Amino acid sequence: MQWDEVYVSSAAVWLGEKEDVRDAVAAGRYDAEEAAEDDFASVRVAGDISAADMAVTAAERALARSGVDPVHFDLIVHASVGFQGLDHWSPAQYIQARTVGGSASAVEVKQASNGGLAALELTAAFLSARKAPSAALLTTADKYDLPAFDRYRSDKGLTRGDGATALVLSRAGGTARLLSTAVLSDTTHEALYRGDRPWGDAYGHDGHPVDMRRRRAEYLANGVDIWKLIESANLKQQEAIQTALKDARIDSGDVAWWVFPNAGRGVVDWDLRRRDFGVEESRSLWSWGRTVGHIGAGDQAAGLTRLLETGAARKGDHVVLAGIGAGFTFGCAVVRVLDEPTWSTTAD
Repeated sequence: MQWDEVYVSSAAVWLGEKEDVRDAVAAGRYDAEEAAEDDFASVRVAGDISAADMAVTAAERALARSGVDPVHFDLIVHASVGFQGLDHWSPAQYIQARTVGGSASAVEVKQASNGGLAALELTAAFLSARKAPSAALLTTADKYDLPAFDRYRSDKGLTRGDGATALVLSRAGGTARLLSTAVLSDTTHEALYRGDRPWGDAYGHDGHPVDMRRRRAEYLANGVDIWKLIESANLKQQEAIQTALKDARIDSGDVAWWVFPNAGRGVVDWDLRRRDFGVEESRSLWSWGRTVGHIGAGDQAAGLTRLLETGAARKGDHVVLAGIGAGFTFGCAVVRVLDEPTWSTTAD
């Protein structure tokens, strides 16, 4: 979808402390061969803070940068993948109460790792129905703690880090302009991350960490061709990117920076990215992402924050934010940088 006069006023990140993956390998928590294949240098570990409070901190930073008056916020959206600190509870209102307050609508989006981009498109649609100076706060947060989730063993190729992000979107101008978004679904292989196990009656009901590897193995054991699955996912991701680029009225050669999920090197097809869109690793944030890990719904907002904080994204640059979530859902957003802010570094 093409957007008019929807802006990113500010962005910020909260990240856990760096944990060197070599320490995890030495302690037997991370398989040595997988660590070499993934090529992560470190992941972020949050400690005792809840995911919701991580989001509050990121939001406070973004709000201070935006200068937007709290009375202008008409929407708060929180996107996440996993547990936010308490069962049967609404983190969106918690974040609202500790940041902008007021009586604006506050909602939560659960769309796996594509949740941040899905929330971005929904927020843009909401703001497009409002007049300036209407604004929205969009946050993400996820942390990956035992016993519910093993950041090194629950999944393969997506070693998890703990982090939160915040974007302030506004109709009244900002640091960057949102040009387009595309969020598509393909449920052909929805069961890949569900497997064949029966439904549970409570969170963590089996007493073991989430096991995405087992779920995939169960699904593939039904005779699914893994290469056809990968091909279909790649085609849908290409479609989302191509749609967003077309709606932004640019082509891939106009893109200065590409922000993808922080996935291990072994599951990223750089040759495919180079062939389809001319993406070179040097124009991505892989060198930074390998020090963070996959932070759930927030990789894209965190990457954009990193580009703006470091000055790597210059005035006039186009930045593509691309993502994929279980189910499957595929997302892409295109922004144009309007200003080079002098922000301190939160995405370090």
